[in-house]
Amino acid sequence: MRRAVALALLAAAQFALAGCHDEARLRQRLEGPPTRLPVEPDEPSVPPVPALLDTVQAWKPPTSCCSRAEVAEWNIVTTSAGDDFEITYRVPATWSEQDDSGTTRNLDRTISAKARRTELDDSELSLATYAAQLAGANPLYQYSTTDGHVVYLTRRDVDLVPSDPDAPGQVFHTAVMSVDGRIAKLDVRYDEEYDWRWGELADAITGTLQVRRIAN
Repeated sequence: MRRAVALALLAAAQFALAGCHDEARLRQRLEGPPTRLPVEPDEPSVPPVPALLDTVQAWKPPTSCCSRAEVAEWNIVTTSAGDDFEITYRVPATWSEQDDSGTTRNLDRTISAKARRTELDDSELSLATYAAQLAGANPLYQYSTTDGHVVYLTRRDVDLVPSDPDAPGQVFHTAVMSVDGRIAKLDVRYDEEYDWRWGELADAITGTLQVRRIAN
């Protein structure tokens, strides 16, 4: 009897540790800049970039949630992109102020946005390759900033604990571009249960990514 109980406790502990490991690994992948390909061991070392880029669609701002005029009135959030550049994006005026981590949130904290420059050198990992791997099997879109930088956008539904099918997941809307030799990204994220509420708003936010040179 004691042996059976011990085995059951051991199995439960291993399951819990596996779930924690999966979540920690995923959070590291999404929150920290990947340093090399592949991102996951079972992914190919060379993603199908040409084939995927053939299917890239022109990004169109959502019209049902907010008009261009409304988006133009949103607050501008600024993040450093090195010594000479800044990246900016817009969020509704009702959102909280940018905190020390560069993250903005809505008032009830159910959706957040964060822009940052990664440590990825685009001479070693091209923006197109990074965007293709990030998108995976999801649709990929693109637009150009006002000064001609190419921005790729995609959306991912992510299980935070893959080993637990009942664990809540999150949705990530991501925009990436290359700034002064480094890849920058903007992530808008929320729990999947709020997709009906924030999906189009997240699309609108990722469509506002811009870059500007800092005046010396």
